[in-house]
Amino acid sequence: YRFTLSRAIDRYNMAQQQHRILLLGSGMVVQPVVDYLLKDARFHLTIVSLFLHEAVNAAKGHNPAHVETVQLDVGKQAAELDALVAKADLVISLVPAPMHPIVAQACLKNKKHLLTASYISPAMKELDSAAKEAGVIFLNELGLDPGIDHMSAMAIIDEAKHKGGKIRSFVSWCGALPAPDCMNNPLGYKFSWSPRGVLSSAGLPSTFLWENKSTELSPENKWQLLLPVPVSESDKVDHMFDGVGNRDSVSYIDVYGLNKDDLQTMFRGTLRWPGFGTVVRAFMAPGLFSSAQSSSFDPASSEAVKWRDVLGGGDDVEASVGAKLKAAFEKMGSEAQDKLVGVKTVPRDVSQDVSAALAGLKWLGITADEVVEKKGTPIDSLCALLEKRLSYGPAERDIVVMQHEFIVEYPSHSEKVYSTLVVYGDNKESKEPAAYGMLNKSTATAKTVGLPVAMAAELILQGSVPQRGVIAPIYKEIYTPMLNMLRAQGIDMKERAEKL
Repeated sequence: YRFTLSRAIDRYNMAQQQHRILLLGSGMVVQPVVDYLLKDARFHLTIVSLFLHEAVNAAKGHNPAHVETVQLDVGKQAAELDALVAKADLVISLVPAPMHPIVAQACLKNKKHLLTASYISPAMKELDSAAKEAGVIFLNELGLDPGIDHMSAMAIIDEAKHKGGKIRSFVSWCGALPAPDCMNNPLGYKFSWSPRGVLSSAGLPSTFLWENKSTELSPENKWQLLLPVPVSESDKVDHMFDGVGNRDSVSYIDVYGLNKDDLQTMFRGTLRWPGFGTVVRAFMAPGLFSSAQSSSFDPASSEAVKWRDVLGGGDDVEASVGAKLKAAFEKMGSEAQDKLVGVKTVPRDVSQDVSAALAGLKWLGITADEVVEKKGTPIDSLCALLEKRLSYGPAERDIVVMQHEFIVEYPSHSEKVYSTLVVYGDNKESKEPAAYGMLNKSTATAKTVGLPVAMAAELILQGSVPQRGVIAPIYKEIYTPMLNMLRAQGIDMKERAEKL
């Protein structure tokens, strides 16, 4: 009774006053957060960015009485950050993930709720007890993947359990990619979110359970052993993707409350258009995914370095690099051949892969006279090149694709359940209005990452989230209203089931 009364009071108070939200970050996914929250006059938004012009652009078109912008280096201006947090009712952190613990400490000190779209890091997890003691919510993993994937999966899992079913297999895929009509480079990829995040994720190993066998693949192995993934967008539109393992799938057995004795397969993966994985292996072969400081990439050095020199190409760079790639690909194939026995993977042909990789490197300028923009490490310097080459044009749009595949065993039968989401971004040069009722046009990635964050802020401020501590959106009190709110915006998982 007390909790119900408390929530009722919170909701009444929210209706009577304006809530102050501190939004840290002004990157690629921030616009839908701003647009959604500022549709409601109850919210006042302070947008903080290292680059003031980005914050100002995000606030354009909105009532100045409800939004202000501040220039701040979150990692270096602790006192100023603390003062801003103290004035807020809730903090949204969309700065790079390594900075979230800094923000979290300020939130703990001032007893403020915190939202992020990032994975729960060990450093964030360590704050769970302190957050509970402070009576605050640190709600993470609120974007697309992680985020909508958790919420939609838990809805199916909880319903299956309620009906007496056992989850035998859970395979989940997600990708944010160029729309089919905008695939105009050999990688089949463009950046709609943090380039560094994309590369860092690609360079991580993957751990999963497949037909009762626990497997860990190195980054090279996982990009060698791609899985073919068909996705039906509609009765008339089908897509074929390459699928690759995403981080540690096994840990989500406990997160999702699944029975280890019932489960035979647990796999979370990333979708890419064909071609991307081959070029990634070409980057890995000479060590371009390394995050170690390197003299070749030292920004303090005035000596110009060309990418072809980094690859050790010599006079005939394509022949030299091609030979090195052939040897590297053959080694990767040999090392991976016994890793996924019995699992259908995308066929590999070394000669074809070398040709495709060279085409990708040539298109990027790596085999020509492209000069390295030195960022200290190979991966950050590579990131600078890719961000320049793989950006969206104003008339181009992205696509977000998510698909869950469950096998559920009931007392009378078994069935395979598919849950699929396909969202397209806006064409910014089109005369069509922004989709989903937004003031500004955005990418599909920004919508599916930003809207859940904004909606979670609304839920917390109206007193609808009872949990405290460091959490993900796996609780019914969170995922049920949020899936309904997303559905109202046109972002809806489509489900179908087949009896086995």
